[in-house]
Amino acid sequence: MAVGTDGDVLKLKGSETKIIDAKGKTILPGLMDSHVHPVGAAMSEAIAPMPVLKSIVAVRDHIRKQTETTPKGKWIVIRYAFPTRLDEARFPTKAELDEVAPDHPVLYHAGPAGVANSMALKISGVTKDTPNPTAGVVVKDEKTGEPTGMLRNAYGVLKGVPSESESLTSAERLTALKNLLSRYNAEGLTSIADRNASRSDLDMYLALKKEKQLNLRVNVARSFGSAGTPAEVGKRLDELAGKDGLGGPTGVGDEWVRIGPIKMFLDGGMLNGTAFMREPWPKGDTYQVTQTDYHGLLFIKPEQLKIVVLEAVKRKWQVTAHCAGERGMDILLDAYEAVNETTPINDLRFCITHANFPSKMNLQRCQKLGVCADVQPAWLYKDGGALMKVLPESRMRWFQPYKSWMEHTTIGGGSDHMLRYDPFMATNPWSPWLGIWTAVTRKTERSGIHQPDEALSREQAIRLYTINNAYLHHEEKEKGSLEVGKYGDLIMVDRDVMKCPADDLRDVKVLYTIVGGRVVYQQAGMPAQK
Repeated sequence: MAVGTDGDVLKLKGSETKIIDAKGKTILPGLMDSHVHPVGAAMSEAIAPMPVLKSIVAVRDHIRKQTETTPKGKWIVIRYAFPTRLDEARFPTKAELDEVAPDHPVLYHAGPAGVANSMALKISGVTKDTPNPTAGVVVKDEKTGEPTGMLRNAYGVLKGVPSESESLTSAERLTALKNLLSRYNAEGLTSIADRNASRSDLDMYLALKKEKQLNLRVNVARSFGSAGTPAEVGKRLDELAGKDGLGGPTGVGDEWVRIGPIKMFLDGGMLNGTAFMREPWPKGDTYQVTQTDYHGLLFIKPEQLKIVVLEAVKRKWQVTAHCAGERGMDILLDAYEAVNETTPINDLRFCITHANFPSKMNLQRCQKLGVCADVQPAWLYKDGGALMKVLPESRMRWFQPYKSWMEHTTIGGGSDHMLRYDPFMATNPWSPWLGIWTAVTRKTERSGIHQPDEALSREQAIRLYTINNAYLHHEEKEKGSLEVGKYGDLIMVDRDVMKCPADDLRDVKVLYTIVGGRVVYQQAGMPAQK
């Protein structure tokens, strides 16, 4: 209603007005994360905490303990354990898994790539004669032809791997999701973007909204497969809306739950050595690369991608795709450009999810097309050190270049949070303050500062998690800054983020989080509203 001096604001006070005296503390717009997976993350520790495994030694110890309580022949699965996060900065080998669990099938899962032990391969019938699945590789020893255990987008060859879902009731699932969203509030988040939601995920948000238990705003990207003729793709896009019309297209919904883009998976990832790159991934133990011409994985054929983008544009859908490698980005922008020739996309704000390795040429293409990106600063911190040991400096020059991005187009800060609750120890770390600190300092966890010329100013870093993220989702007229006419989403923090030492940014504590004028989080010990 107003922003200004005490006099300007307090003259609007009524008998029911509640007042919080900030006592000089900093007030900021509510923060937004452009990329989370809250439903899966909420379920991951709904029953019990998950171990944090920081080394292959810890991985092996954990598997060994699991064998003590898991019947022989039953699966042991470690999910989303990225090799770049381990002290050894590499995948465990099949032999290392065999040694600690010879009588159990084991899968060390790291997204699109993972390692299976000998028992897992044996019970699944995977041999030197097993063919590669579509867009995947069962890696085999170049001398013997035997499977090495490394599977790249090839988990389908394994038999009997248990699903990720826990046996929770619908009520328990809603409670777990609500608890995680409250944790988001405590770190200053007032909005999030679920970057790959099924209809059941959307229904959970709608249920919490109906019960008036949704304490932050959710932009929902709809998960979308790519295969099919134009007619088949168009039919599936139309069906996303559902019988109630609440599932799409982009923009459907209200200020609490709103539909965002469709989301596809174009290539693999840099955390597991499957991002689709222009130059080959170097040979080495980090990703168990043994070929000289391995460029990563591409999941969608370019012509198929163009079909999906064109059919989406016809129906006013915004589009984004998981795209980690620079060759993958080439192909995605080719599709965007091809469609733009007949149907301009600039106003649709098409996006690139992750975009870890852009290039000068591709940044210029983004600028021309109005293409944005949601980026993950914590990956620079957590994984930059390992990547610097794998890729030469000439290629790492274009790893997470935030300043260059912002000179060409709009990027927003996200985490890709998928497992565990803790904001710093989760997979992936979701503290927005860690992201802001990383964007400002460019510090990595193990290898010093990477590309300091690409550091952002504090204001730019805060924009990543406020107005920029609002822009990515066509919501900048409603939130992302403290202005008259926008939602009353704001936070109070314990220090002046524009003046405190840079290294203090990651330790910012939120004192109050307010969504729509309502306090949804208050740090213990802070005075109540008057």
